[in-house]
Amino acid sequence: MKKILSVMLVIVVLACTFCACDREFDEDKITGKWTYNETVLGIVTERTYIFNADGTGTAPGELTGDLIPISMKWSIYEGNITIEKSTSKDPIIYAYELKGDTLTLTKADGTSITMTRATADK
Repeated sequence: MKKILSVMLVIVVLACTFCACDREFDEDKITGKWTYNETVLGIVTERTYIFNADGTGTAPGELTGDLIPISMKWSIYEGNITIEKSTSKDPIIYAYELKGDTLTLTKADGTSITMTRATADK
């Protein structure tokens, strides 16, 4: 019985270790500047998210016509990215998909944002 428990404990520890590695790996890959275009009332505006390695960053202002970026905190857990904007009490949880230089964030209601990693000249 002790042997079975020991083996199960080792399996659990290894699984947790691999999960943590994946999360850190994705956090490293998401870090940086990401842009997308948003159309409001026929006007196309480039919007920018910046994800810093320390879990902070900036997000586009709300849809009030204010284009000034606002500060945010972000984290990744269990396949989701949580963004806490300084102007909001409630965090926003997105499922995310990262494919090369394309990052798609999808809310629970199905709305999504597809962003492209900004190059050095942007």
